[in-house]
Amino acid sequence: KVEELIPRATEYAHHFIERFANVVAEETYEQLITVPQRKRILRSDFLLVRYPGDTLWQAFRDVAEVDGKAVRDREDRMMKLFLQPSSSALRRAAEIAGASARHNLTDIGTLNNPLLVLAFLQRGYVERFRFNLAGLDKKLGPDVRTVRFVEFQQPTLLKWNAITDMSSRGLIWIEEGTGRVVKTQLQVGGSVYPIRITTEYALDEDLGINVPTVMEDWYPKGTGEFRGRATYGKFRGFEIKTEETFRP
Repeated sequence: KVEELIPRATEYAHHFIERFANVVAEETYEQLITVPQRKRILRSDFLLVRYPGDTLWQAFRDVAEVDGKAVRDREDRMMKLFLQPSSSALRRAAEIAGASARHNLTDIGTLNNPLLVLAFLQRGYVERFRFNLAGLDKKLGPDVRTVRFVEFQQPTLLKWNAITDMSSRGLIWIEEGTGRVVKTQLQVGGSVYPIRITTEYALDEDLGINVPTVMEDWYPKGTGEFRGRATYGKFRGFEIKTEETFRP
């Protein structure tokens, strides 16, 4: 029943945040525009940051290389981020995310976040959505259930250019026994050619959670399209000491 599965997934989402907060992953993000054809490879740190005792968190990427060339303005900004009080640091994290978004091949904002759908399952957000059970997907596991979701409340959680409402819908693949999320697909925008962001997860034994392994995103772009594929690895924790320093 959806009334049992979604609360189980919500509990898992909060467990994920507890375990994944203050973990950094290396991201390799290949981007392609088809018309005119252009390619780019971004190498970044991808982080979910939360301060000790704070309920607020921020997921963002910090681009380190663009097509093999180091990003010049990156030095010391991570150190400054973790030496600030959490309120200003979260704002600073958003600024870093915005600065990193400027390295994308085209203006896709900061929608390309592999954890967005998982974030929707949190208490405080989950009631904004309607969920419907679909079939089992045994390719992903013996008890993995496909769940359809659609956002029905306004103003919406996601905005285009921070102004225009963008209703979210899509699919979540959830282990029925554990509530563990194994795959997500977010769709926003038009019904004919919606933006799509798909994330696949796999178990990390050390963290005890499913971590993102692949994100694929697609955006209509004039007469062509934008396609991206990001892979994640080298997950490692870091320690925040707001009055001293931060150590990876």
